[in-house]
Amino acid sequence: MSVSPIAAVVYADGIYPDRVIARAIAHLQERGVPLAGALQVEAERVPGRHPCDMLLMDLASGDVAAIAEYRGKHASGCRLDVGLLTDIGEAVSSSLHDGEARLLVINKFGKIEAAGGGLRAAIAEAVDLGIPVLVGVPARNLDSWRAFAGPLAVELPVAVDSVAAWLETHGLLAERASGAPDKEEAAAA
Repeated sequence: MSVSPIAAVVYADGIYPDRVIARAIAHLQERGVPLAGALQVEAERVPGRHPCDMLLMDLASGDVAAIAEYRGKHASGCRLDVGLLTDIGEAVSSSLHDGEARLLVINKFGKIEAAGGGLRAAIAEAVDLGIPVLVGVPARNLDSWRAFAGPLAVELPVAVDSVAAWLETHGLLAERASGAPDKEEAAAA
């Protein structure tokens, strides 16, 4: 049985998988497993800020950047900062080569990716390099996702256990940054 190099966490509008993905990869981060990609983090609401305030964390560096243009507290609708997203995409692509990444995490196969841009190239590059890819895919972009990923991807529900099981198929949950077993494994040996 072959292991899918890509896992798509498919979600309905308004049911964002960020917390589930963050919980599923927390063990990897705690162990120092090198990661590439970006994950949305919750902005602490500041009085006077707009609901469009979105923060994205570069998982390789830990840097956090606001990805929506600030258009004032009375603006209607959100507008992503395309220049910043381009910079993040370049940083993600670079981290696939520079940091010996063991997993690429993409927050969202969004409108830009569905149209053929954004982080699509990073996803393809990771697969070419043999790096597993975990990506959030909104149901509204599922047809574009399937056309892009084809048989290389498995679709998962928004559930930590499902994501963890897929990570385990790639040996990531058992992996240690130093290669040494943790205390429980050492005691069992």
